[in-house]
Amino acid sequence: MAEAIFRERAAHRLGVSPQKLFEHDLDVLSAGVAAGGNSPASWQAVEVMKQHGIDVGQHLSQPVTDEMLEGSDLVFTLTPGHLDVLRHARPDLQDRMRTLRADGRGISDPYGGSVEQYQECAKEITECLEEILDSIITKDSTGT
Repeated sequence: MAEAIFRERAAHRLGVSPQKLFEHDLDVLSAGVAAGGNSPASWQAVEVMKQHGIDVGQHLSQPVTDEMLEGSDLVFTLTPGHLDVLRHARPDLQDRMRTLRADGRGISDPYGGSVEQYQECAKEITECLEEILDSIITKDSTGT
């Protein structure tokens, strides 16, 4: 959900479609520290994102790789535990890693939970991403 919300919110701020984020030197992808590959989004995530006008029906999970980390300017995790795993695996890149929440607290994974739990998670993710977008999308980025 974080990837999809980031794409939608960044595109909205820039006044472009999510497919045009590359033109503004922005890209986002999601991967898990313990994720297998090619699993679809849960039906709850699909439903909640649909309520936000975002289609994640084609999303497939993927495990995080060294190549992803090396090619990223910023790496956000939902939990401090995931952050610790990544920092331990790649201490040379830890200066570009942090939790999505600026205060370092985690966002609970709603996996297997109710639609309401997914809605609450999406709300938390959106609030955190708005703060992040405030810092990375400047007026110059929008052409104004």
